[in-house]
Amino acid sequence: MTDLTSEMSCNSYSATMTTQEENLETTVTPECRICLVGQEAAQNQQLIEAMQTLNMSFVESETGIEYISAQDDDQQETVFVMQEFDGPVYSKLQRSGCRLLGPTVFCKAAANLQPLPFSNRPLYCSHMADLIICFTGFTTNQKDDLKRLADIVHHMGGSIRKDFSSRVTHLVANATAGNKYRTAVSLGTPIMTQEWIHKTWERRHDMEASATAEDMLLYKMSPFFKCVLSFVGFSDEEQKHMEESTVMQGGAFAAAGEESCTHLVIDENVVTNMFDFPTNGSLKVVKQEWFWASIQISACADESLYAYATIPTTPATPGSASKVHTPTGSALMKSSRKRRRLRESIAALSQETTLSDSPVMPRKRRSSVQDPNVTTVSVSSILDATSTPETVAASYNADCTPMQVDKTPVSSTPAKPLSKRQMVAMELLQTETNYVSILHTIISVFKEPMEQEQQTGGPILDQEEIKTIFGKLPDIYDVHRKLKEDIETLLSEFTEDKCIGQIVLKHSSDMMKAYPPFVNFFEFSKQTVEKCEKQKPRFHAFLKICHSKPECSRQTLTELLIRPVQRLPSMILLLTDLAKRTESDHPDKTHLEKALESLKKVTEHINEDKRKTDGHTQMFDIVNDIEGVPPHLLSAHRSFIMRADTIEIGDSESKKGDNFSVKGGNVTMFLFSDTLEICKRRGKLGASYKSPHITKTPVKCFKHIELLPLSHIRRILDVNETQDCQDTFCLLCKPHMDTMQRADRVYMFKMVGDEMSKTDWLKTLCQHMANTTCKADAENFLIKIDPEELEITKSDFESSKLERAKRVARRATRKVGRTFSFNKTPRNTLSRAVSSLSTNSMGSPMEMSTGDTPQHHSVPQSEEQRMTAARLASTTSLRTLSPIANKPPMTPKRLKSRTIGPSGASWM
Repeated sequence: MTDLTSEMSCNSYSATMTTQEENLETTVTPECRICLVGQEAAQNQQLIEAMQTLNMSFVESETGIEYISAQDDDQQETVFVMQEFDGPVYSKLQRSGCRLLGPTVFCKAAANLQPLPFSNRPLYCSHMADLIICFTGFTTNQKDDLKRLADIVHHMGGSIRKDFSSRVTHLVANATAGNKYRTAVSLGTPIMTQEWIHKTWERRHDMEASATAEDMLLYKMSPFFKCVLSFVGFSDEEQKHMEESTVMQGGAFAAAGEESCTHLVIDENVVTNMFDFPTNGSLKVVKQEWFWASIQISACADESLYAYATIPTTPATPGSASKVHTPTGSALMKSSRKRRRLRESIAALSQETTLSDSPVMPRKRRSSVQDPNVTTVSVSSILDATSTPETVAASYNADCTPMQVDKTPVSSTPAKPLSKRQMVAMELLQTETNYVSILHTIISVFKEPMEQEQQTGGPILDQEEIKTIFGKLPDIYDVHRKLKEDIETLLSEFTEDKCIGQIVLKHSSDMMKAYPPFVNFFEFSKQTVEKCEKQKPRFHAFLKICHSKPECSRQTLTELLIRPVQRLPSMILLLTDLAKRTESDHPDKTHLEKALESLKKVTEHINEDKRKTDGHTQMFDIVNDIEGVPPHLLSAHRSFIMRADTIEIGDSESKKGDNFSVKGGNVTMFLFSDTLEICKRRGKLGASYKSPHITKTPVKCFKHIELLPLSHIRRILDVNETQDCQDTFCLLCKPHMDTMQRADRVYMFKMVGDEMSKTDWLKTLCQHMANTTCKADAENFLIKIDPEELEITKSDFESSKLERAKRVARRATRKVGRTFSFNKTPRNTLSRAVSSLSTNSMGSPMEMSTGDTPQHHSVPQSEEQRMTAARLASTTSLRTLSPIANKPPMTPKRLKSRTIGPSGASWM
């Protein structure tokens, strides 16, 4: 039975295969016919080359109508190619159900060596392939426009859905309202304008174009698209800023009361009622949080979530209803506050309870009178006793509302007065509670929302920027949260023998790890916040929303971030006050002293780290300002010390000292911990005589000359002050190791500027020379000397100024001459070359050798030889202009005959 069943199954399978093969042979699709419709398509050379690449033959036709009936007769499918999908010919072919393609489809298929895509609809390009489009916000009067948009989407390979779902990739909207718009905002679906479709269609001839390209994001719908906003209750400066932001986000603004207004944005903290403002049925009255929330999510926020709720008040009189009152600025703010306080005061007085029965007076200002038992208040309590909603709520009785009476029986036994030590401890707990609350606000209100993975509109900031702003703040929060809990536990059952200093000492090591990274980079965090707020509107809107929350108490993020910087000095003051009020024989006295010492070590460690950080930052700035600086100047063990601006007064040409640059040159010295960077100080930055059309990279402030190790400086010569010689010093340096000259080098300088005195500069330089060479006495490197011993006269200073002026004049003349000349060769160089040619016109320029007397020959020369001699003469003259790099150094006459060393000159 089983075998029979198997045999029947095999026969059935064989019969099925035979039938499929027969059907395959009879239904083979014939080769497609390509018909180029119109002269534009027939003359498209790029299209013809693409079909040749695809090995496709084609026919040409003016209308292609003759091939519509032919494909029914010979059962051969015809693909019609048109240059433009428009006109009566296109309409007739489309109504006939023909397959229509555009040239871009063929070009892209040939470029990628892929088969032609199949589509039942006319397909011009694939710019919207795999995109699913949904439309919303179009009225019945725009039915034709909507049909045209749908056709264009189909022509570019896109699909259209009537109902919005999660499969829709893009929503094309014409208004910032409707269920589809709200759903797209919540799902993060891109919302585009109809201009997006038109601009993509304009690029239909470009086969590399795409509707999802980055430059097409410009046509994303703005948050305030077709919205006209009016603002009430804001100051003039804030209103101007909000109006500018409205225009930037695609909206417009108008005065309150105009019919074109679609949204009325109100500062709910100022405006308490709306009976003075005429409204219509379509006007949406929202709070200012709606404005900033829309910018943050890059879409129009739901107005129902931010609707302005008016406070019930007495309706306006008929006479006042006809008046349009749009108060703004401080006048509205003052009048609104007065009316609010008056209403609250009347409501409070209307109650039958007295002030003593009611625990809280509504909107009552905080009194400066404290607990009668508290006789003294520490100044340090002002530093960190910031009021927050959490602390205010904690001070009230949780079982009583503002208009209820506390039924708790009052004990007749008077409370025991607090000791001064206990009051300071409670003050420490209060400030610590406020501080922890502030840190929690920074993390929960600012940091955590920005770190959420799925944010409407995308991430507000990059992860690197978030890390730069907040840094190690969570670690600081964890340390102080534990410290607060320990202090609360101690004060819950407080006795005079409790040790508070021991608790602080317990957490001091954690403070040492958490605080330095945050405090050292606080300025950088502050700059990052300011930069991102200016450059990123969504982050600016996010901060505006956060600042308006009650948790922030109207404080900005920068003002909250500075609290960790201020906390340690505040704790030191409180612990010092607590130590003063603790007896010397108290067991907590020693713990408090150790706690104070540990906190001071933390602050010293912070200051030292900050100094090192600032030094490394300055090193980067210095390296960026020096042209040609050696890269190994940047080192982890090296730090920047100070800078000195000088003028060289030595003159190697007259054998009076050596020069780093030239006599009278501007030289700047950057002193590091183990080396001295010598560089040339340039004049006015950006000053150039070149033509305006010539562009060049920005000129740096300094040019590198030499990196002089401090160990190569033998002595520093402090030249005594005279009437003609002031602020002058010399550096006596070892000779270069790569030269044969063994004489020491002497460089003479005169300090300029009032930023630093010569005495401070020389002492600091000697100290670091001693540290580098491991010498104990730094004063041995500094030697006093008279200017006469170095042959320094008044003329050296005057000539340096004159030479500097001459150099500037020559440089200016040369640059101006080159600017207005078509020949790049300087005039003086050319004249010297011609002079040399005229001098040697009777003989060859090679007849004179260095150190020999000229030898004249009477051998006649041909014309070719004379031209060769002229070229050699010009080349020889130009070569003599090159500087001599290995010129031997010179020293003053009093020093060149002496051997510099331990037993050198008598004055050393």
